[in-house]
Amino acid sequence: MELHRNPMGGLVVRDSVGPDYLDDPDRDVAVEAGVRLVNVLLRFGVNLEQISADKVCHSCTDVKDAYRISLGILTVDDTRAMTAQLESFALEFEQMREQLCTATSRPPVPAEGSA
Repeated sequence: MELHRNPMGGLVVRDSVGPDYLDDPDRDVAVEAGVRLVNVLLRFGVNLEQISADKVCHSCTDVKDAYRISLGILTVDDTRAMTAQLESFALEFEQMREQLCTATSRPPVPAEGSA
């Protein structure tokens, strides 16, 4: 914000600000990361309804980021259900990877009629 002196030597006149004056780029970055996490987890059937981007206190001196992503409060049952859902996908991916590795390590089978 720039300060300007009134030509008559009186009051200080300030440039007006726009809506971008209240923008918080650090929060925007945190929200983008949180949204990306939620969207990926939704693909696995996991919904974090209470996720938030929370400002870190100003008096903290050992904080790297201005905002932290809070996953919210989960009940034990919600945690177990989310974990089971993610574990089932992890197991499925591991099985698919093993199948793919097995299929690519075999020599190709010649097609019928080729010599």
